[in-house]
Amino acid sequence: MRSTRSLFLSTLVIVVSFGSVCAQRRWERLPPPRDPQFYEPRNKLEDLEGRMETILIKGRTYQASLRGTNGHARVEATEIRDTRNSTRVLGVVITIVADGGPPGDIRALIDYDEIDPLLKAFDTVAKADESITKLTHFEARYRTKGDFEILVFKQVTGAVAAAVEGGFFDRSRLWLTLDDFIKLRWQIAQAKERLDEIK
Repeated sequence: MRSTRSLFLSTLVIVVSFGSVCAQRRWERLPPPRDPQFYEPRNKLEDLEGRMETILIKGRTYQASLRGTNGHARVEATEIRDTRNSTRVLGVVITIVADGGPPGDIRALIDYDEIDPLLKAFDTVAKADESITKLTHFEARYRTKGDFEILVFKQVTGAVAAAVEGGFFDRSRLWLTLDDFIKLRWQIAQAKERLDEIK
């Protein structure tokens, strides 16, 4: 009887120990948290902004803010210069602050040469309706290299809505009416005009 009890307890201890070792090893296999500094920049603004051991000169002109259903977006024209080699990049920064999203501001950097395709995408996506698919709901979206995304879609209720989204690791989505969606497009176009003045 004693030997059976000892054998049972020994087996139980081994099984429990093995289970905790397996659990420990599983956590060792998980990849480490993603760190932005180890990822390639996706456009020229990100490349310049991430440079080290050089003096960067940044200029900004606030263009406008837009209030959405669950937060707001800010549009700015921006210029970054690297004093070491006189590199200069122009573009637009869109900052999204949305309730229920990640804490703080989510910024999307859009190079100057990405602005015109983005404006054309705004025009196309804003016209999206049920005729673009034979299925009951539709969604039209466009994303820039720096992860700024625009979308228009049919809601479950049947109404058509719009949203903009930004971020790489943490993403924030700002819900907009179609009128506000068009206003945001206009604000980005105005920021481009400001950049054209200093080219």
